[in-house]
Amino acid sequence: MTANSITHSRNWLRYSLSLSFLLLAGVSHLAAAHIDLQRAGTHVAKYEQGERGRDTKIGACGNPEGVPTGAVYTYRPGETITIALAEYVRHPGYFRIAFDEDGDDDFMDPRWIVPVDPENRAGGCPIDDTDQCRLGDQASEGDFFNNTTVLLDNLNPHTRETAQASYTWEVTLPDVECDNCTLQIIQVMEDPAGPAHGVYNTTTQDDDNDVYHQCIDLVLTPSAIVGQAANAAAKALAPSP
Repeated sequence: MTANSITHSRNWLRYSLSLSFLLLAGVSHLAAAHIDLQRAGTHVAKYEQGERGRDTKIGACGNPEGVPTGAVYTYRPGETITIALAEYVRHPGYFRIAFDEDGDDDFMDPRWIVPVDPENRAGGCPIDDTDQCRLGDQASEGDFFNNTTVLLDNLNPHTRETAQASYTWEVTLPDVECDNCTLQIIQVMEDPAGPAHGVYNTTTQDDDNDVYHQCIDLVLTPSAIVGQAANAAAKALAPSP
């Protein structure tokens, strides 16, 4: 083998390894959890983000086997706060915000979906008899406000094409005092069945559940200083990017 051939082979090997690395990095990115409070900048979630999207598909707060961030936000009862959420991998669907005044065991995932754009849900609706997908008016016939924890529902319904990089909401907290309360933000997805998404069915707590979960730990007390600047210490607990 000539010197030029050896050099060419080495360069090709370097190129192949670099390409493999980039492909693996792309797969890793696509497999990551697809919504994130921290990236949007107003709050840090209860748990650090898992390595895969299915971590945050497990209710009630996503990634329950993960590392707690320790972030706890203190507000006054009835205070209105700003919450922002990043959606960095686009999915058709909508968002919901709920509140549990003692822990996080009272939340209930939506039991069925009514797609925003059913014609673009590959496989149809329902896909089979296990798919809790219904045809109808998405704005009025989804499983909204399905228990007393829900504060805001059917927020920003969108298709994959109309999804935004981030969403911001003004949320009025309940007028109660609590030292172990939880605000839950979920994304209800309407993707078709396939390698990455099963039929819509929230009876399972695994990667076949098409709901992403994030939670914020709260304390509501009259002694809190109004304004999110009072929670700078909690935001400082954010895991390193």
